[in-house]
Parts: sequence; C-alpha cells; structure tokens
Amino acid sequence: MGAMAPVTALLETKAISKRFGGLEAVSGVDLRLGRGEVRALIGPNGAGKTTLVSLISGRLSPTSGRVLFAGRDVTSLRAWDRVGLGIVYTFQITSIYRGFSVYDNVALAAQRRRLRTLSDWIALDRQAVAGDVEAALATVGLWALRDQPARSLAYGHQRLLEVAMALALRPELLILDEPSQGLAAAEIDGLCGLVRDIARAATVLVIEHNMAVVLELAGRVTVMDQGRIIAEGTPREIEAHAEVQKAYLGR
Repeated sequence: MGAMAPVTALLETKAISKRFGGLEAVSGVDLRLGRGEVRALIGPNGAGKTTLVSLISGRLSPTSGRVLFAGRDVTSLRAWDRVGLGIVYTFQITSIYRGFSVYDNVALAAQRRRLRTLSDWIALDRQAVAGDVEAALATVGLWALRDQPARSLAYGHQRLLEVAMALALRPELLILDEPSQGLAAAEIDGLCGLVRDIARAATVLVIEHNMAVVLELAGRVTVMDQGRIIAEGTPREIEAHAEVQKAYLGR
C-alpha cells in the first residue's frame, strides 16, 4: 500500500534558538504552519514571540536551528530576500513614510517587490504597480484617502496603511505583530474582517494579546512562555489548558 506523501508545511522552524549573551530568548522551537492557516502566537511579555518571528522573517539570525519555507532552507537568507519569497512581517511600530501620501507609501512597497536590478527599474511596469497599489488600498479600505499625507491619518488608519504596504509585497506568509494594539473596538472588528479577507490568499501568523481577537480569527493557537512552545491547539483547547491559564491568563 503506497503511503501518502506528507503535506509540505509552508513554514517550519526546526529546533530554532536565539541567545543574547546569557539569555536564551528562543529555545529549541519547532513550529509548523500549513498553507492557508490563520495561526495566533500568544504568550506573556518576554515569552520570545517577537524574537521568534524576527528569526522567521530574517531580521535576526538564529544561534542554532533552521527555518524552512515551502520546503526550502532559508536560514541563511537576509530579510529582504525572504520578502522576495513571500515572507512579509509588519512591525509592531508603524513603519510608514509620514511625509509621503498614502498612495506613495504603498507604491514604494509595490515597486520594491519588482526591483532587483537597474534593468528592472528600466523595465518597470508602472501600470502594474498602480494596479497593485489600488488593490492593496481597496482591500484595507483606504483608497478614498490615497492623496492624504500619511502623517495626517488617524492611528488606526496608519496601522491599516502598514498592512496595505505589506499586501503590495504579495505575501505568501503575512506576519502581523500586535495588529489590534491601540485600535478602538469598531476598528478591531474591521481588522478581523480584513484578516479573514487576507487569509483567502495568504497564510497569516499573528502575534496578539487581545484574546477576543485570537478567538475570533485563529484556527490554531501556539502559546510560548520563557522561549519555548508550551501548548498548541484550537482557541477553545487553549482557553481550557491549565498550563496556559497559569503562564498567560494568570489564573
């Protein structure tokens, strides 16, 4: 009887660790993400979540262990080369160009995706870039504000602009770091709808403190504490997990 080939995960970390001096911020983590998932990564402050996604995105190099993306070892690739493969990380701190218009912020991202060499610049398809920008801004609901300078946007809209910039990079894996932080309740509802839209075309890994958002969005939840994964399961399983309640929910 022929065994079925195992499904290749979109993303895998294998025994990945990161030390800063004497501190092991991430300790031997094995994480596996399937295509099309919305996965939440939760845990108390200092659990190692942002360090882990920085290792996945290439902002940090691991002390040991490997990162595989679509079956390919990307451990030695720099962050920008990983963006080229489809790993896009939106930062916790809004990283927009405040003096540029909303449109130009997204256009910069769309152009960067297409530009590798000088000859790419000469051959740049400006119409295709314009299409990418319009699609990204329409997805996040900012097309009507395209001509405004980014600095004039309300905080919630600045967060959405950052997501639009990430979408213009055409992610296969979109990593969102605390996307609901600082948003009003109505904006959080909009964010949840937006993430569900994005998940039709991309895999989403979201670091999130707001448990209501986690329960609303995630198919599976990974819980970290002290640099390790302590639990993984559906949102309901995680809510009921004794070790998680102790480490994270403080019960």
